[in-house]
Amino acid sequence: MSVNKLLALLILSLGMMTNVYAAGKSREFSLDANYISVSGQSASLLNVAIGQFLNPQTVVVTSLSTQQNFGYTGTAIGIGGKYYFFDGFRGDLVPFAGFGLALRQSAIPGDSNHASTQYDLNVGLAYFMVDNTTLDAKVRILNFNDGSANVTIFSAGFSQRF
Repeated sequence: MSVNKLLALLILSLGMMTNVYAAGKSREFSLDANYISVSGQSASLLNVAIGQFLNPQTVVVTSLSTQQNFGYTGTAIGIGGKYYFFDGFRGDLVPFAGFGLALRQSAIPGDSNHASTQYDLNVGLAYFMVDNTTLDAKVRILNFNDGSANVTIFSAGFSQRF
């Protein structure tokens, strides 16, 4: 997958987000990550997403993810969705589910770069610290169509609605 295709997907996603109508809340910024250290080697995943609310519970998102796992590196740009099972307020614990589709560039030391499609399913809980800020915990299942593997990731982060 070329860089031009990744840029085209990002521009298309941003264009869709600027034309979507949102009721109540307008946008959501989310950040989640995980980090593992095993015998001096480390693995990490960082996911940043910006979303546009379609209604108080449904969000269309554009995301950027970076992953470094024991010598393997990958970057993905994607689009997807997130559904909150009810609209939350301060003190609420709200379950959510999400999905995504991304274009991914990855590299393994001593090997060439690989392009693939990344599929993402996730479920989690959002704790509303205040009406517009949540602490999030989720389980993500990633699948890569280049045949590499299914990956299950537990991550934590936050979301800010504005």
